[in-house]
Amino acid sequence: VKMAATALLFLIGFAAFASAAEREPPGKGFEFVTCGSAIKLAHAPTEFRLHSHKVQYGTGSKQQSVTMISSLDDVNSLWQVYGDHEAGCTRGAKLRCGRTVRLQHVSTTAWLHSHSNHQSPLSGNQEVSALGDNDHSDMGDLWKLECDSTYWEREQPVRFKHVQTNMYLHATGQHQYGQPIQGQREVCAFSRSNALNTWRAMDGLFLKPVEK
Repeated sequence: VKMAATALLFLIGFAAFASAAEREPPGKGFEFVTCGSAIKLAHAPTEFRLHSHKVQYGTGSKQQSVTMISSLDDVNSLWQVYGDHEAGCTRGAKLRCGRTVRLQHVSTTAWLHSHSNHQSPLSGNQEVSALGDNDHSDMGDLWKLECDSTYWEREQPVRFKHVQTNMYLHATGQHQYGQPIQGQREVCAFSRSNALNTWRAMDGLFLKPVEK
């Protein structure tokens, strides 16, 4: 499993580097985000990538921090897409808008997470963290996928609504951290849908949809 994860990181890192150097539209058959794809999510207003790392918050939950970075080529911005705990999803299946998904940070295996009992460090909105591992995932890891088409399409603006708290994955782009994560931007959860909580699946390793 460890060797497979290392190989996945290498392949995705190479693909991300190539796409950052010269962007091309998604190839035929790869227009959708599918279950098991490992992706980089771009904050639509800023193009910063959703990011995490083994750095804990100094306040609040003190769980693994989630931020945004401007770099396009950092493997710590890769998130693998899964279904919920009960239904899951078939590897390579297209993801219908309105369904529940989980996003697992590839490098650390922690899940994109939120909770109502902690504020984000800079803006005072709801905290977003990364928590758990391959063997531990809870209801705080569930996000409803909101988009305007039938299925989640690559480079299409989408929103992620936290199932437990009804808050949107959000960033102002203005709240900036100092050391030890100098220049990274805060990611939080916010109560209202607006342009600042839209995201687009950009680079990564996209699995071709399975044929039914």
